[in-house]
Amino acid sequence: MAAFLANIGVNAAHHVRSPLFRDGSFVVHPIPEARRWAPPMLRLPEVWGERAVHVDPDLHGDPPTYGDNCRTAGRAYSLRQAQAGDVIVFMARLHPVSGDSPGFYLVGSLSIVAIKQDVREDPGSGWWDDNAHVRRARSGGSWDSFWVFEGDGRSGFFDRAVPFSRPHAERVFGGTWDWREHRTDLQTIGSYTRAVRRLTGSSESRLRELAAAPGARRHG
Repeated sequence: MAAFLANIGVNAAHHVRSPLFRDGSFVVHPIPEARRWAPPMLRLPEVWGERAVHVDPDLHGDPPTYGDNCRTAGRAYSLRQAQAGDVIVFMARLHPVSGDSPGFYLVGSLSIVAIKQDVREDPGSGWWDDNAHVRRARSGGSWDSFWVFEGDGRSGFFDRAVPFSRPHAERVFGGTWDWREHRTDLQTIGSYTRAVRRLTGSSESRLRELAAAPGARRHG
């Protein structure tokens, strides 16, 4: 058993911001696709205009899914070790509408029940149909050995965001991170979570505990 920590959604490089509301609820805005929109890709006109968007993870889907380039992208290599029964916990950079400084928060999770590995051609209809990687490939993109993970009924976004600041990172990862004086805590957390992190043992337990914090009840 293992837990994975994956950083999702728009980040400091995008002009779009994911809002954190005063009651702790939030919206994670997806990143835009590099390809021009074509069906069956998705658009969010109120956020990205006519650009195609990469809605991944799709925790509102039936079933929930997450995809990544585990074979070709170094940031996702750790997910090659994922198995049914593992959990992927998602974190995102959120901007409080109160005007406070942005921060990282745990925003949802996917409890893995099935994995579609190394998708190099259209696999036909299945539980993976609505995943962003499949949508992009079917629009004329590349079947580039991506993987898709299926979640069970415990998967979903949290009702309230769970802070993931320096004390939380140190509790989960121990004293393994270098908190340099010339970098903000936000920069350090972002740097260390650029790649998906695989956690086992006490680190896994602590991440699961954070994701089970009061207020983190999941919704589909």
